[in-house]
Amino acid sequence: MTTMKPISPNDHYFDHYLFDNGSVARMIAEQTGGQVVAIDLDTTHLPRTPGVEPHRHDIREGVPAGPFDLIHARLVLTHLPARREIFAQLIDELAPGGWLVLADVGLADELLVAPEESDHDVWRKYNDAAYRQVGPAAGHDNLWAEQTEAAMFDAGLSEVSAEHLVPLARGGGPWAVYQSNLSKQAETPLLAAGLSMTDMERYRAMLIDPEFRARFFSLTYTAGRKPTS
Repeated sequence: MTTMKPISPNDHYFDHYLFDNGSVARMIAEQTGGQVVAIDLDTTHLPRTPGVEPHRHDIREGVPAGPFDLIHARLVLTHLPARREIFAQLIDELAPGGWLVLADVGLADELLVAPEESDHDVWRKYNDAAYRQVGPAAGHDNLWAEQTEAAMFDAGLSEVSAEHLVPLARGGGPWAVYQSNLSKQAETPLLAAGLSMTDMERYRAMLIDPEFRARFFSLTYTAGRKPTS
């Protein structure tokens, strides 16, 4: 997440990341000339740059005190069981007229081109273990992203808008590499969920095959503004 220390009434921002290198925080600082405080559980890849102050913080322990003119969180609330409580806290910390911008993922689950016919079965087994067992057991909710727009309306935000994207992943490309890395990070719970090591290895091999094409996730950006009165 990224926060900005206020240097004027309109220069106070908050931004949070689950996986990021501070690119949005730097963009906010550069375009506004304000001071951004960027928070994450691990700030190793979140270097201090002009206008950006990285801080290690767990948002589950509370949202930093505002008010903020902008709060941005990318790939965060989907993964947190207390997402609705944190969502309400984020709105509470907005300044009147401030913007809340959230980006979260949903499950697309479309294997478009498989290098081998049997890969369709491997894909199904892997996704069942990862996104219908391991993820939900950890508190992930792949439906949250599409519920965010309604949640913002229900919370009384105005000028609410949403954009829904479904990236195409190619074998060996960044989305496929990202999924391969996730499979390695979650290998122990995936195997415990019943996925075999043979299927795991075939899944990773599929992801680097140049013929592979799939849609793993949808990405929904939703923004809303807090009323001024």
